[in-house]
Amino acid sequence: MKDPHMQLWCEDEVHFQRHTSLIRMWAPRGQQPCIRSASTREKVSILGALDLKTGRLLTRQATTFNAQTFGHFLEYLLQHTDGKIHLILDNATWHRAKGLKDFFLTHGERLVRLFLPPYSPELNPIERVWRITRRQITHNRYLESLAELETALNAHFAKWECPNEALRILCANI
Repeated sequence: MKDPHMQLWCEDEVHFQRHTSLIRMWAPRGQQPCIRSASTREKVSILGALDLKTGRLLTRQATTFNAQTFGHFLEYLLQHTDGKIHLILDNATWHRAKGLKDFFLTHGERLVRLFLPPYSPELNPIERVWRITRRQITHNRYLESLAELETALNAHFAKWECPNEALRILCANI
């Protein structure tokens, strides 16, 4: 990554569910923490891409993950970046969809796909971003509605839209 003109991004999709996820937490001795939890499967689905050099994060909400929503996200990524992008991807079926063949041929000079080995999410740096987001937004917190979850996620991701040191350092060992 010493080439200053090379852009290395990683992409992934994630669901953030509204039900409360419980993790370790501090509490006064002898007092059991009590956190309300919604009995629901409501979720917010996000496609995201992370620039490994700068720490810039681009996200878009989607109703489902398929070739069409992935194609729209790639167009969004290309609109918000300049130059050639090397994009690290997992092996989701929509990342290799036949319906996107023309898109990849058209944008082949700007977009190079690099696929991770199968079943290796730990190699994708954006997974760290999702883990931090869950820790800061959904773990040990009751969210009254799906709109409240969306608002919290949008505010959280807005902090990382510009290049930033926090995410750059998080991905520095890549």
